[in-house]
Amino acid sequence: MALVNHAKREINAKIVFFGPGFSGKRANLNHIYRKLKPEHRGKLKAANIGDDRMIFFDFSPSGQGKVGAYDVRFHLYTIAGEAKGDTAWKMVLKGVDGVVFVADSTPERLSANLESLSDLQKILTLCGINLAELPCVLQCNKRDIAAPLPLDEMEKALNGGRYPLIPASAGKGEGVIESLYSLMKKVLGDLRKKGLELDREPEQFAGVTEEVSGREGRSGPEMAVNALAAGTAGGVVPAGAPSLPAQSSSGARDALLEVAGEPEMLPGGRLRLNLNLKYGEIEKKIALTLAVSLLPD
Repeated sequence: MALVNHAKREINAKIVFFGPGFSGKRANLNHIYRKLKPEHRGKLKAANIGDDRMIFFDFSPSGQGKVGAYDVRFHLYTIAGEAKGDTAWKMVLKGVDGVVFVADSTPERLSANLESLSDLQKILTLCGINLAELPCVLQCNKRDIAAPLPLDEMEKALNGGRYPLIPASAGKGEGVIESLYSLMKKVLGDLRKKGLELDREPEQFAGVTEEVSGREGRSGPEMAVNALAAGTAGGVVPAGAPSLPAQSSSGARDALLEVAGEPEMLPGGRLRLNLNLKYGEIEKKIALTLAVSLLPD
């Protein structure tokens, strides 16, 4: 779930691009990253989780991109290619706030789409998340192939009217921003339902994405995703990681615990978090090593 740091007036939300291997998940993140102005995005990063490769970066509204009195930072994650098992996806989906399911429109890949959707439901259940209550978007990717599976067949097999369906060609950048923007609205709407006062829609944000040569003047969701901006390149707190303000009994100071850099996978299934503890003018660096055990399938 989204981390809300009331001391900093900041919301951290986690979005995952999920789908079968080579459906275009990484191409989605690459296009979004290229569309964002450099000053509004964090670094595009990669980390190994066993034999799998996690791709991620963060961005957040700034200036007029505030949502009420809060800044919003979105963290985008995916696993490149075909995951070797559930381990990487379990780590990536922990604490997720919204999912873009990237389906492959190749007719022969329908069974792979169905299997991947089943895996998503299973892994979310292990993470204590109900897919039916999670903001989602179904992206039907690779619509530029010679004979894609008809959208109505993909809708019937994969969706049943539950989530917005968006045709896309991530390699050409078509439908990618629309998919993200649709999910952003659902995630922010979900935050409102949970009681956080967010009084401005992302449609009001402006001036964050760059124009693409030959497509100036484009309107609609692609330009409305001007909600996007980036956090700083260093000291980013990943969504799902601790950033916990604790006010003293006198109310005069706040202690702040935040993640410094990326989690590190260690031999033996251990995870190390480098933390900064700040209290007033005092700052301490802490290394926290966790033993990671996975629930049985």
